Amino acid sequence: MPLIARQISTFSEKEVTRLFKKAKRVFKAHTMDILCAPAKHDFGRILVITSGKIGKAHKRNLIRRRLKSIFYEEKLYKNRLDCIVIVKKEGLNLDFKQLKEILYGATHQD
Repeated sequence: MPLIARQISTFSEKEVTRLFKKAKRVFKAHTMDILCAPAKHDFGRILVITSGKIGKAHKRNLIRRRLKSIFYEEKLYKNRLDCIVIVKKEGLNLDFKQLKEILYGATHQD
């Protein structure tokens, strides 16, 4: 596994706090919210937040894996944006293609 693949979803507590302070909402829907801020490193990262209230663990883990996979495979880390994706209950029903369209659209706004 390339080193970048492991680093795109690793944050310290201080980095998470800083990210929430600086991030601006770029996408809001009944499925998820996406916040982005300029990256602190030479590459962007993704933080996926899924509350235990929205569904069972295997569903929450699936959406996390899908979002991280899209972020890596589409090379969205090259945009140098740190993104926070807050998944809501309806977001668990999105398929891979829908997630890809949402995440790609949110990180490519000018």
